[in-house]
Amino acid sequence: MTLHPPTILVLLLLGYAMLGLQLAMVRRRLHGSEALRRWSWGNSLLLLGHLMLLARVVVPLPVSVIAGNGLILLGECAYVAALQQFITDRPLPRAMRIVCALSVLAMLPLALFDTPMRVFIVSLVTPLPVIWGAWQVWRARDQVERSLWPVGFTLALIPLAFFGRAADAWLHPQAYHDLAVPNTMQVMMLLTSFAALLGAGFGFVLACTERATRSMERLASHDHLTGALNRQAAELMLEHALQRARRERSTVVFVLLDLDRFKLINDLNGHVFGDEVLRRFAQTVRERLRSSDVFARYGGEEFALVLPDSDTAGALGVLDELRRATAEMGLRAPDGRAFVVTFSAGVALSPGGDIDADALYRDADTALYQAKHAGRDRSVLAEPELTGSRPGVPA
Repeated sequence: MTLHPPTILVLLLLGYAMLGLQLAMVRRRLHGSEALRRWSWGNSLLLLGHLMLLARVVVPLPVSVIAGNGLILLGECAYVAALQQFITDRPLPRAMRIVCALSVLAMLPLALFDTPMRVFIVSLVTPLPVIWGAWQVWRARDQVERSLWPVGFTLALIPLAFFGRAADAWLHPQAYHDLAVPNTMQVMMLLTSFAALLGAGFGFVLACTERATRSMERLASHDHLTGALNRQAAELMLEHALQRARRERSTVVFVLLDLDRFKLINDLNGHVFGDEVLRRFAQTVRERLRSSDVFARYGGEEFALVLPDSDTAGALGVLDELRRATAEMGLRAPDGRAFVVTFSAGVALSPGGDIDADALYRDADTALYQAKHAGRDRSVLAEPELTGSRPGVPA
């Protein structure tokens, strides 16, 4: 069976309509996805563009040619803007916006040329935006979701198909006088763009869904204010560290950290400033830990560290460094005064993983209580036999 170009355009319209339905359903689930919204706009513009190309039987040819190809280019630019937003969380750079604008403007004089020359011009100009999109995916391939890789690959097929048709139209113009007549290169270009653009669309939806799933998983295991692990996730990590320590006969250090007089910070400076203190402190701690260390927020102003394969000297050295860095965070209170934050810490060790997680927490908690009552702004090493609960102490 021979596929005529108008038949392929009808298939394209059906494909874009199906993709548009899927985009609408996914957008309802993924609220606030700016990248997905831009891709939806691109899909709608491509749908209208191909509809205009088919409408040449009822509208003047110049209107069909200029509006159809212009809308297709705008749709591709929206696709590329969606990719840019998804990958970098930024809008298209100014140079690329200029390229998109000039590409659309290049469609205005199309009606002045005969059909072979129109095909040549369109085939050279149309793929320009998607080249940038494919390059963006390739450049960020190690940072983005793997489900986005096929999007870049399929977009890279589009310029190959269009440039091939441009060369064919230049070398064999007689084959392009009537685009309704089957032409091998024309059919191959349409089929390739059909598969590539729709494939890229469905791939982009999959990438957005994957990112949203990862984000929800992160929210389930991390504290939303500080980005630290939450208590439940940290307790699992502590259990894993203890199991490994038993196998390797190494030592796990567990530390409870508590910001000094944090209630007073909130009372005197407001909760907004208090939240900023927590965020800055968490950032300071994360920047000074090993990749194997665990940092978690246990609640309020209390945090915890799990330091696998460490010892007393190493743990106390880390805490001394954190103490200096915390004092030098450069915070300023709402009234402009320099504000210095300190913390107290209770340190408990599990040599060979022999002390379980509950006992480690009790030991560290008791040591933290002692640090508070000894004047704060210090670290206290727990004795293994200390397992009592901490009495109420003002923060």
